[in-house]
Amino acid sequence: MSIRLDSKPQIWTLAADLGLATSEKPSRTILDSVIRRIKKIAKKFSCTCLNELLNATAGEVGTVFEEIHSDDNLRQIRLKYVRKGETAFANLEDELSGSKDYAITIRRMHREGWEPQFVSVIDCRFDKVYRSYFSKWHELAHLLTLTPQMRLVFRRTHSSSAVQDPEERLMDVIASELGFFREFLPDDVGDDVSFDMIERIRQECCPAASRQAAMIGIVKALPQPCILIQAELALRKSEAARAAQMVMDMGLADPTPVLRAVYVTVNNAAREQGITFHKNWRVPKESVIARVFESGGYAASLEDLNWWSTSGGLHLVACPVMVKAKRNWDTVAALLIPQL
Repeated sequence: MSIRLDSKPQIWTLAADLGLATSEKPSRTILDSVIRRIKKIAKKFSCTCLNELLNATAGEVGTVFEEIHSDDNLRQIRLKYVRKGETAFANLEDELSGSKDYAITIRRMHREGWEPQFVSVIDCRFDKVYRSYFSKWHELAHLLTLTPQMRLVFRRTHSSSAVQDPEERLMDVIASELGFFREFLPDDVGDDVSFDMIERIRQECCPAASRQAAMIGIVKALPQPCILIQAELALRKSEAARAAQMVMDMGLADPTPVLRAVYVTVNNAAREQGITFHKNWRVPKESVIARVFESGGYAASLEDLNWWSTSGGLHLVACPVMVKAKRNWDTVAALLIPQL
């Protein structure tokens, strides 16, 4: 879990409002409490797969999913609930108009006693469909962490405007954990970590999940230490800020970006072994990742984490890793599997 999350007062407040014990890692405490509840739900409904767990959890927290696959579909759903007196749905089109407005959950004010208290509208139009599985778990994460007071006024949108909010980031962490819940993955997961293995698990356990989300979630759930990176041409953060100012002030050309690990996922099994990795570090020229970026395709190579370093000479701790890399358009996805 992120140390930065644990430093945010919103996360401490949420843990306290949920009645959880005080901890130096409140985000972990919240996640653990949600996992305990999910295990109870799985047992209560005898869930055998992730899709069953998703639907059982929705029922347990009192929501129903409404998927939007077209503009006409959106208008039909809006009209359906407005006719039932749910005026909060009147602005549904505006709520989901942005390219990164993925979902909205609304508390119903006029419902029959047998109807769910909430409606979670999931936008599946265009490219948003690839995030729909994750969006459902993100909405459930919020409902799993509602306090009694919050239930009375709950209404929220999963949108781009809240992406930096600490609570939203925590919900993403919870959604990633639950969407690829370790107990519902195959027993042989981790035996031979590869892109093919990850895709097989996705197809078997959560076909609605996007390949990118599945890759991140499954790597996190692996019992074997693993690092997932996405490498692409990029500048260091300081370079990007300085370049933007120089271009603005003097019209100078942008500095040349280099291949960097712009997105990094280090799973818990790796962290428990003391293995670390840093975002935005430059990809070593001798790494198979650099070779695949230049030539395309797929390749694997035995390397060492010590090859990774900063311009100032700081190196990662030596650790042999099997690196499996494949190019996808202008990026390279790579699995770094420590050989412990």
